[in-house]
Amino acid sequence: MAADQMHDTMGFSSSRFLSYTHIPTLFILTTTDYILLRHHQPELRKIGQKKSTSDMTTIEQVAWAASLLATPRGIGWTHEPTAHLPAQPTASRRKFIAFQFLWIIFYGILFDITLIHIQGNPCFSKGGPSLAAFGWWWRTTVWVNIVSLYCTLSGVYASASIVSVAIGLYEPKDWCHLFGSPLDAYTSDSRVWHQALRKSLTSNSNFLASAFNLPRGTFATYFKLFTSFFISGLIHAAPDYIFHQNFSNGKAVQFFVLQAVVITFEDTVIAIASGLGYKESKSFKLIGLIWVFAWFTFCMPMYLDPTMHAGMMDEANHVSLIQGLIRVAT
Repeated sequence: MAADQMHDTMGFSSSRFLSYTHIPTLFILTTTDYILLRHHQPELRKIGQKKSTSDMTTIEQVAWAASLLATPRGIGWTHEPTAHLPAQPTASRRKFIAFQFLWIIFYGILFDITLIHIQGNPCFSKGGPSLAAFGWWWRTTVWVNIVSLYCTLSGVYASASIVSVAIGLYEPKDWCHLFGSPLDAYTSDSRVWHQALRKSLTSNSNFLASAFNLPRGTFATYFKLFTSFFISGLIHAAPDYIFHQNFSNGKAVQFFVLQAVVITFEDTVIAIASGLGYKESKSFKLIGLIWVFAWFTFCMPMYLDPTMHAGMMDEANHVSLIQGLIRVAT
């Protein structure tokens, strides 16, 4: 909701509307993970937890549940996906808060730049041309939308970290960056992404694999991969449906399932390269970075075009600080 308020301040009331429609689907996904599938998973425990929830007082149980809901990535819990998260901050409270303020300034400036472009790019307008209509170079502007979303989510996340650490509710170590370093984006399934849905998606896909009695192995692994991305596609299809009033215009499900196809392809290429004796190196990471950039440049128009051309960005009323300073200076 904080992200929606930031969008509204920037003038994106349509984005706020679409974001709110995620809430019911996310609630259903979280409910299946934390309640319906509870007996099919290890017990949920905070790191260092001394007693089970059944032995806690009511107040302790409420605090425990609130902490669980507040950390969808599982930071500070035994199910924390440590290998997929950025490093935990080690700075003192004061330094951490100062650094987060600097990050917020950075996100704000970068967000301002992206919004200037979005407002001037006809491909982001209602009834405008496709992002893929003017060749490869123009197609790369899809990354402006990705960066805009990155800045919004990261800015809200950093703001929440400042408040929670300042009042002593959390420690700096509980607030590793929402996204990883872009330099780690040398595969489509990298630690760069926010991982907020990782546990709920894997819990549901693991349950389905178990329900079908799939033996452990390659087929079960990729069954769970495709299932997770299909569920993610359904979550993102909810706002598409609300916006378009039908399921045919939005391409969320197709887009997210396509990511599973590409991850399978990447795994195959990596396995072949490893079999031929190639090892991970800086040059291979560079190739991977170019590949990921090219892949999302290619596939993002399929996902963005329907909602952009239906007018999602047309209600923008962004007041640019950068443009204001330029006018003052000239």
